[in-house]
Amino acid sequence: MHARTEAFGLVRMEGGTVRGRAGHLINTRALPLRRYGADPPTSQSQSQRQQHLRPLAKLATSAVLGLSLVLSPPSPLCLAKQLSPAETIVQEVYEVVDQHFLDARDGGYSSERWQELRKDALRDLGKGKRGEEEDARRLAKWMLKRGIPSGDPYTRLLMPDEFERLSKYDVSGVGLNLGTREEYEQRVGSARDVIAGPTTTTNNAVAAGYDPFVVLGVVIHSPAEEAGIRQGDRILSIDGEAPAGLTPMQAAQRIKDARSAETRLRVMRASDGSVAEVAVPRGKDGEAAGGAAGAAGDLVRWAQGKGKSYPVDFKMRKGKDGAREGYVNLKEFTARAPAGVREALKQLDAEGADYFVLDLRDNLGGLVPAGVEISRLFLGSDAPVVYTMTKGGGLQDRVPHPATYQPPLTDKPLVLLVNKSTASASEIVAGALKDNCRASLAGDTTFGKGLIQSVYELSDGSGLVVTVGKYVTPSRLDIDRHGISASFKTVPTMKEQDEYIRSCRVVK
Repeated sequence: MHARTEAFGLVRMEGGTVRGRAGHLINTRALPLRRYGADPPTSQSQSQRQQHLRPLAKLATSAVLGLSLVLSPPSPLCLAKQLSPAETIVQEVYEVVDQHFLDARDGGYSSERWQELRKDALRDLGKGKRGEEEDARRLAKWMLKRGIPSGDPYTRLLMPDEFERLSKYDVSGVGLNLGTREEYEQRVGSARDVIAGPTTTTNNAVAAGYDPFVVLGVVIHSPAEEAGIRQGDRILSIDGEAPAGLTPMQAAQRIKDARSAETRLRVMRASDGSVAEVAVPRGKDGEAAGGAAGAAGDLVRWAQGKGKSYPVDFKMRKGKDGAREGYVNLKEFTARAPAGVREALKQLDAEGADYFVLDLRDNLGGLVPAGVEISRLFLGSDAPVVYTMTKGGGLQDRVPHPATYQPPLTDKPLVLLVNKSTASASEIVAGALKDNCRASLAGDTTFGKGLIQSVYELSDGSGLVVTVGKYVTPSRLDIDRHGISASFKTVPTMKEQDEYIRSCRVVK
């Protein structure tokens, strides 16, 4: 069983469970798919079985945004006998929900009821007229329908063809999902595959005190995988430059934005600590070679910001009191959105904007890491953006913070336009800027989509989407079903804006 989550891209994962942010989905590992039950070993020790099902706790969350790791022992049923492929599907669905499902909306989920449904499903296997695996999927859907509260419309089973379409999702453009060493440890559960260092090394590409990014996962059959990059490897430089001071999202963006026919990466191998230069081929206009066609290709191009429409529009407008209003409309949070918003702000600032309006109306979200990066354009890199709550309880700040402080791009007044269709990543941005007293909100209360889903690949190639957490704003406001309230109905005057910011208090 393999886990996928929202964040920087879909990659294949093995040996664990990652959790991520709401919106789009990523997967987290690069090794070939291990189909447990299809060709099982003749016997399994408890530690071997635990390696198969070890939960990788993110983001993606997503992207991105790793959550705490939770390890649980294998179930007695798995240890008592070797399961058939069909029984394995039912058992995997049971274990993922049992270990990771968060009843975020207090719908009355019962672990005892869930265990009974598992027993009933295993008993009824083989009674249907369909093939064994198809019958197992039918029973898995039956379990979810009766065991998951009706208030959670997101936890569901994906058929193999549906899951395959998601598995081509990639943001770096070459099939890499990058993170910090801390994220790797949180998601994979151990740092044993990451070579220690590199505060002292003979490798000139690694500056003293700089901890390179770790490869959290690699997309199957991607240019990165074909070039030999594996999970746990460390990226020392991108086209000759160490990505020091960048976030994982920014590093992925740098890889994607490379103009040459190939991206040259300096990599420290997790297997033996050796350093190698790796050339990752790229297609036309920076698109990874070997891109998918049809709907899957459209999804990849959308994730890379190469869809039919650019996510950012901007122009100068005249404000209510004659001030020059720098208007920026963000349609969705794609990989290119942070760079697009940055460029819009720079141009409008050069044209003499007195204040900015960021229009998030009808923006249903997208990549949460993109939302984090856009928030930091106005906040700086040390301000809290969002907290997560998972089944293990407690609020945690899992947003990667750059090693060196990055100041905000602008300190000019900011107003966000929001409405009832402002959701998910848009609400994270709205909550972060409002709670840090950086912006006022004008319009209507936002949608209220603050749940986090992860996607787990099962042994038969199907996928299980599970609600594993929820987002909370810096002031501890539960976004889900509540939304973020606006302070004004329309864009305020500069006097009203100034009075609002002066009276605002940051909740610690």
